[in-house]
Amino acid sequence: MNLKDQDLPNFICIGSQRAGTTWLHNCLDEHPEVFVPAEKELHFFDRFYDTGLASYTKRFTLEQRGPTKTWGELTPNYYQEPQALERIKRDIPDVKIIYILRQPEERAFSQYQLYSQGQFSGMSFEEVIAHKEFVTDLSMQGKHLQRLYSLFDRSQVLVLFYDELSQSPETFLKRVFTFLQVDPNFMPSTLNKRINRVVLPDLQARLAKWKLTWVIELVKASPIAEWVKEVAHKKSDKLGKSAFPDALRGRFDDDIKLIEQQLGIDLNHWR
Repeated sequence: MNLKDQDLPNFICIGSQRAGTTWLHNCLDEHPEVFVPAEKELHFFDRFYDTGLASYTKRFTLEQRGPTKTWGELTPNYYQEPQALERIKRDIPDVKIIYILRQPEERAFSQYQLYSQGQFSGMSFEEVIAHKEFVTDLSMQGKHLQRLYSLFDRSQVLVLFYDELSQSPETFLKRVFTFLQVDPNFMPSTLNKRINRVVLPDLQARLAKWKLTWVIELVKASPIAEWVKEVAHKKSDKLGKSAFPDALRGRFDDDIKLIEQQLGIDLNHWR
């Protein structure tokens, strides 16, 4: 198997799920010095590894990426898959890793909102927490960070916070661009456009039940979509801890402590 090292990605965003990775993919895609495949989540290292590394490098050939300075991919499932991280370490030992962390309850609730019309249809958030263990495991970002640091040198890893993305997307993006050693002053058109946000989740669930999801699609495609998202999420952002099930109370405290220890920061506002 003839593989060209230059066709291997030199950065990978590994997660977290529901932490702005689709937005980041779109921003990176606009940067003239960065190449990312059109398909955001390649899932090579967790689902399609048996297809061979050659099938993976075909996504990053010089013909496809052109005269860019850096190229990579974003698959926000890699962080929770120990085998995926081990494979990345073995195949691309010098790769740069981007890992975005999000307040655990909020991350879980965002996942519930997104899939309330699909695999969580008909289930309350409390029921999902009680019966879908993988939802809370995806929020256990501290243990995944600890494993990441056990495999990769810290200089290869950029840890970011969804809080910063929400409050100052420009600052957030400049940190990413600086880490990737591309022009940090380039600002994409998607900078202030929030991607993959659920528009009025309660209403969407009802419309899906009534088979009227086409109505919400019209809203998403309309000029007022971003305004509707902002209004809806400003309201949801103010829900506070009382909105989360008792089953989540204190569940993430030890994991948050792990993040604090690994990064030397205070995340008391997450508790």
